[in-house]
Formats: sequence, structure tokens, C-alpha cells
Amino acid sequence: MKEVKLLSLTLTNFKGIKNFTFEPGGNNVRVFGDNETGKTSLFDGFIWLLFNKDSQNKTDFSLKTLIKGKEVNNLNHEVEASFLIDGSSVTLRKVYKEKWTRKRGSAAQEFTGHETDYFVDGVPSKKKEYTDHVDSIVQEDVFKLLTSPTFFNEQMKWQDRRATLLQICGDISDDEVFQQKDELKALPLILKGKKIEDYRKIIAARRKEINDELERIPVRIDEIQKSIPEMDIDVESLKNQVAKIDESIDSNVTLISNIKNGKSLLEKERDLQQVENDLLNLQRAYESDSKEKVYQLRAKLQEEQSNAQHFKRKASEHKQAIDYANNSMAAHDKDRSRLLEEWNRLNALSFTHQDKCECPACGQALPEEQVNAVRTKALEQFNKDKSEKLLTIDTQGKGIKEKKISIQNDIDKHQPELGKFTAQASEKEQLVSKIAEQLKKQEGSIKDVSESADYQAKLVEKQKVVSEIQELKERALESTRSVEQELNDLKAQKTTIQVELARFANVDSLNNRITELTDQESLLAGEFEKLEHQLYLTEQFIRAKVELLEERINAKFEFARFKMFAEQINGGLQEVCDTTYKGVPFSSLNNAARINTGIDIINTLSKHYGIRAPIFVDNAEAVTKLIDSDSQLISLVVSEKDKALRVEIEGGNNNE
Repeated sequence: MKEVKLLSLTLTNFKGIKNFTFEPGGNNVRVFGDNETGKTSLFDGFIWLLFNKDSQNKTDFSLKTLIKGKEVNNLNHEVEASFLIDGSSVTLRKVYKEKWTRKRGSAAQEFTGHETDYFVDGVPSKKKEYTDHVDSIVQEDVFKLLTSPTFFNEQMKWQDRRATLLQICGDISDDEVFQQKDELKALPLILKGKKIEDYRKIIAARRKEINDELERIPVRIDEIQKSIPEMDIDVESLKNQVAKIDESIDSNVTLISNIKNGKSLLEKERDLQQVENDLLNLQRAYESDSKEKVYQLRAKLQEEQSNAQHFKRKASEHKQAIDYANNSMAAHDKDRSRLLEEWNRLNALSFTHQDKCECPACGQALPEEQVNAVRTKALEQFNKDKSEKLLTIDTQGKGIKEKKISIQNDIDKHQPELGKFTAQASEKEQLVSKIAEQLKKQEGSIKDVSESADYQAKLVEKQKVVSEIQELKERALESTRSVEQELNDLKAQKTTIQVELARFANVDSLNNRITELTDQESLLAGEFEKLEHQLYLTEQFIRAKVELLEERINAKFEFARFKMFAEQINGGLQEVCDTTYKGVPFSSLNNAARINTGIDIINTLSKHYGIRAPIFVDNAEAVTKLIDSDSQLISLVVSEKDKALRVEIEGGNNNE
């Protein structure tokens, strides 16, 4: 068990305390003072020294000295404390001061913020080194639990309080809970490895789905029932009426057809068809010979026109080949003339040489044999160059000659073909003209059949038959009007009855749907009842676990008791963490009970964390007797008569 005891605490310019040294020497002490004399400031300074916060766990509190509400500048605000930790002394000191900076070229200093100096056993330290040293003594979240009787209940969230208590007593396994009641032994098969909390969520979600569906089913059934027509009409009778109306409709349709297609009308229509056939036969017989000759001439004309085009196309191909060859021949003639001119120009050139008879270095005349040698060499080079160039021109000229011979051969080959195809094309053009003249004469010799007396007689006969048919149709139309009116009335009656029958067409399916919904309602109700039982088992599990948990937790404390779950209106349980003392909630306790309950909690937490730290008991005047604690107790007592802080050391001297 690590033990931390406060040996001394010195505050300088801290929250209105100019200078005060508090020396409990590791003993239990009582600090007396009127309101605003600085009792709580001792606790604030103690916490600020360690964790840079006040006793209310705030970091934004003001620690600077105020005069008439204004901060006093250029003061250092210091807290220094000496501790006895497992028999070893440690001194911590922290100085909070203003930072003033003089800018270049300015005589005045400017306030640029604050800075803090840290010391461990008198040695200046960096902030991280200082913080690490404090953490090595005890972690902040643990230390605050062990120094203030009210911190656990008044400054921690209930969720954190609950987690701390569960950490102290250890959680209870599901298997332990299953063995508490026989009815809970079936739960593992229901859960199938799921956690109680997760399975309760599954049940809740499914219950909601079922509830929503059970609420909707009666509404659906009611809507369907309202859509079912009242059976006050004989459906079979209506169906029989429709059948009879259909018979009457068929009868009237047949009657109308007979009227429109009577015997006289049919005979006249056959007569008309015969007359039209006679007209067609006359036309065919009259025109058959003349038109057959026309068809033959037209076919012959198209054939010879195609032949003429073929010969023209072949003649054009040979002419294009000849024209291309002539153009090539002209180009080669031009090249040959150019080469001939170049050959004559080169051949006419003669050798000329200007002798240089002086030495270019000394200017003396060269020897004659040396001059002749130079001239001979120049002549040889001239003749060689001239011969090579003339030979090149001769070679090119021979090449052109060979090409001209080849081109002339092509011309000689195409010329006869051009003549042949030109003659054939001309011959076919003459034949086409002759056939076209014959066709024109033949077409002019065809007579119009409509000018024939027989054809004219048949046309008159046709017009007579058409007039007779029209007259018969008009008589039939008059006869069918009354029948058609009756037919329309029958159809209207049928439509009215069918509309009425349609209302009853879905009655069976609607009744079947109602049965389906009723069955579904029963199944859902059964499933809901099963879920309710499973939910009941999970709640019984939670209640059993609550009892075990609270029993185990409360066994760790002498006075404090904890309520870990709250009963809800609907019978369910909600996780909470409420502290009670003798059945009274912590929030309703007087100060004395709150303080002693808090010390009891600290005693247990000290055992759990393995460390005892000084306990600051604020408002200790409310307690006539503090419960026993192995930790150092520093009681802050309101005393109206003590206008300055007064310290009483248990079993020792007092100081002010």
C-alpha cells in the first residue's frame, strides 16, 4: 500500500493568500477560519500544484491576487508542498508569473502572457518532467477520487461511478446468474451466444415490428370488409340475364347480316363481277397482238443500247491509252532535245590553261619542265572529265530511245483496237436508231379498246348493275335501322348488368384475404407472447444479476450503499449508479452524512488502488465525528471567530 502524507504546504500570492505556510507534518489536522479566509484555497492550491486545476476540477479559475477587483501585476503566484511518500520526502513547487517583453527600440515593457516554472526537490524541471514525476506518485483521476469526499458523488458522471464500482468488485459472469433461478437455465439456449443486452435489443426491435403489424392488420381487415358489397342482389339471376341478352344480340346481328346480304343483292353483285370480267377479257383480246410486238421491240432496243454502250466504253479505254502514250512520247522528245544540246555544248569545249611560271614563295621563274608537267596533267584531267560527261549523256539518250520504241509499240497495239471498237459502236448506234423508229410506229398503231362498240356496250351494262346494287343497299339500310337500335339497347343493358356483376367478382378473393390476415394476426400474437416470455427471462436475469452485483458491491463498503439499477414504470430496469446512506439518496443527505459516506468510499477506493492520500474535508464543521480512516485527514472548519487561518494538529501544537 503506497502512502502519501502532506508534510507542509506554502501558498504565496495565491487566490488572495499573500503568504501562508501550512505544516500538518503528515498528521490529521483541523484548519479553522471564517468565510473567505482561504480554507478552500488551501485545497485549491494543493490540487493546482499537482494537476493545474482547482478543487472543483476546473482549469479556468483565477489564482491571481486582486485589489478592488483588478489583478495586481508583477507578482509571482507560488505553491510549494512537501510530501512523505512511503517514508521518502518529495518537495514540489510551481510558480505562475507574468511575462513582460521589451520590444527593440522601446523603453517600455509589454505584457505578453504568462509562464509557469516547475521544481522537483528544488531542481528546475520542464513541464513534462514535472508531470511525469507527479504521475509516478499517483494518476490524476485516481488521486482526485482519494482526496475529496464529494468528488466521487458530485463531480463524476454516474456512468463513470458505475464503471469504477464494477472495477472494484469485479463483474459477475452470466453462468453465475443462470444458476440463481431454475427458470433462467433455459436462457443460454435462447441467447445462442448473444449478449443479454444485444438480445434484448433484438427482442425490442421485433416486438415493435409485431406491434406495428398487429395495429395495421385490423385496419386492413376493416378496409377490405368495407369494400365488400352487400349481397342484396341475386348474382345468378344477373348472369342468366346476360346470357339471354347475348342470345338476342346474336339473333339481331344475324338478322342484320341477312338483310344486308339478301338474295337479290348477292345476285346483282355477282352480275357486276361478271361484267367487269368481260371488260377485262375484251381489253386483253383487243390489245394482245399489238402490245406483244411493242414489248419485243422494247426488249430489243434495250439490248442494242447496252451493246452500243459497251463498244463505246472499250473504244474510250483504247483512246485514253493512246493519248497517254503520245504525251509520254512528247516528254521523251523534249528530254532528248535537251540532252542533245548539252552534248553539243560539251563537245565544243577546248582546253585552255594559264601557266604560272613563278614560285609563289620566292617569286623566281619555275623550270620549263615543271611548267610543262603541270600543263600536261591539267589537259589529261580536262579530257577525262569531258569524256565522262559525254558518255553519261550518250547513256541517257539511249535510254530515252528505248522508251520511245516501247511507247510506239503500245500505240501500234491500241490503234487497231480503237478503230475496231469505234466502228462497232457506230454500227450499234445505227441499229438502235432503226429499232427506235420501228417501236414508235408500232406504238402509234395500237388502238384504244374504249373506242370499241363491244367495250362501250359492256360499260353501259356495268353502270346499270351498279345503280341497281346501290338501290338495294339503300332499301336494306332502312330495314336494318330498327334492328340496329334494338341491338344497341341490348348492348347497353348488358353493360349495366356487367358493371353490377363486377362489384361481386372479387368477393371470394377479399374474403380469402381477410382469412389470411386473421391467421397472420394469430401467428404474430403467438410470436409476441413468446417474445414477452423471453423478455421476462432477460429481465429476471438482470434482476438476479442486480441483486448479486449490489450485494457484492455493498459488501465492500461499511456505510455507503449503491443502487445500480432503477425500476421503470413499464417494469423494466434502467442502469443507474445512486449512492445511499441508511436508505437515503446521497442528494438528500445532510453535509455530515455526505462527508462520512464520501470518506467511506475513499477508504474502499484506497484499498482497491493500493494508495492512501491526504483527504481534504471541506465544511467539516457539519460533522461532529468523522468515521475512521487510515488516510491523513485535513478538515476545513468554518469558524466565525477565526478571522485568520488557525491550524490544530491532532495530538500536537496549534499554529496560525
